[in-house]
Amino acid sequence: MIMKLADLKKEYGLLATKYKLPKFAELNEDFEIEKCEKESETLLRVIRKAMMEKIISSLGFVEMLLNPMNAPRMYLSYIHGMGADDKKSIEKIYTAFADISAVALECEIDYSEKNEAELIRSIFDTWQKVKLEFRKILTHLKAPSLKVEKVQKSYFG
Repeated sequence: MIMKLADLKKEYGLLATKYKLPKFAELNEDFEIEKCEKESETLLRVIRKAMMEKIISSLGFVEMLLNPMNAPRMYLSYIHGMGADDKKSIEKIYTAFADISAVALECEIDYSEKNEAELIRSIFDTWQKVKLEFRKILTHLKAPSLKVEKVQKSYFG
């Protein structure tokens, strides 16, 4: 059954008070938890999974920057011109997201409302810590310092 947004906010509010979770508006702004529209006995698990979608997606993107074997051409000029600061930031972001992913796997095995709440707080806090660096990487990605020139092939015969 579909849950109304007001009901979702109310149910989350009770859990947020119980477990000292971030405000609904803050989580929704970064992780779009309003999409959790199904009624559930395990609301915190549903919210954590919605948050993990963004973390896993971002982790895949950062992984592509670190291991660009099959990276789309649109990222190559950035990847080839990436500076030491960007590499350090990317490594920090990658480590943070990978750590969260490992802990989230534990929550998939054994359900615990308390553990789900702790992970929601951890994901939110980690996102807040790396958001500025991630934004900086994306800004540099849009304006790479090194331009890859297209090589003209010619035939001399």
